Amino acid sequence: MKELEDYEWFPRVFRQFQTDYIGYVVARFGIYDPLIRLICSVNPSHRDMFDLCSGSGEPAISLFKRCGCFDSLTLSDKFPQHARQEAGVTYDRNSLDVLQMDFSGPYIYTMFNAFHHFTDTTKKNIVSDMIQAKARVYIVEILEPRAICLLKVLFASTVGTLLLTPWVKPFSWKRLLLTYIFPVNIFTITYDGVVSVCKSRSEKQYRKLFSAFAQHTRITRDTTGFSPLVIIQVN
Repeated sequence: MKELEDYEWFPRVFRQFQTDYIGYVVARFGIYDPLIRLICSVNPSHRDMFDLCSGSGEPAISLFKRCGCFDSLTLSDKFPQHARQEAGVTYDRNSLDVLQMDFSGPYIYTMFNAFHHFTDTTKKNIVSDMIQAKARVYIVEILEPRAICLLKVLFASTVGTLLLTPWVKPFSWKRLLLTYIFPVNIFTITYDGVVSVCKSRSEKQYRKLFSAFAQHTRITRDTTGFSPLVIIQVN
């Protein structure tokens, strides 16, 4: 299965609406707060942050601002989008495919809720490249293959979209039109959400998947925040 937003033909406007909404929700409810505490406790040696598969960039921007551990943030994506302007934040306008990237830069790399888009074989290839480059990476997933997670996604993508869309930034009349009058936006968000849950992996499954990299990976499930996070640390 493949999410609609991963297809080249998928309209840019719907990809933007989808990532804008997800970015708003995770920032509004502090979904990634446990990662902020983790990074701050480690006091990273690299002062520059490079985010992979950024989408709207909102999760990375929120962490960058609240963490206070970094001097700069670079956002990147295969399908670059707009992001809110913040001091120290740059969105690389080139199409950057994580499958073809060199991870040897002097950065702390992050990836928020995008790892499930890849196949298990591709996941191992990505982590292998990161290990070979001796990169320091935090990969965070908010989805798990659990019934309760599917129910949360269904609620957030239907009722949540109807309730929260007017507050999603940047404000767009087209977003309102395609949510309330012609609810294509609700369909695309819900479809991709369900597919994403089906493709997600549990902490135990990631441990098994990366068993050959056990020396260089640390996989944990953090339940201290608003919603559980599966965190994969590569170093």
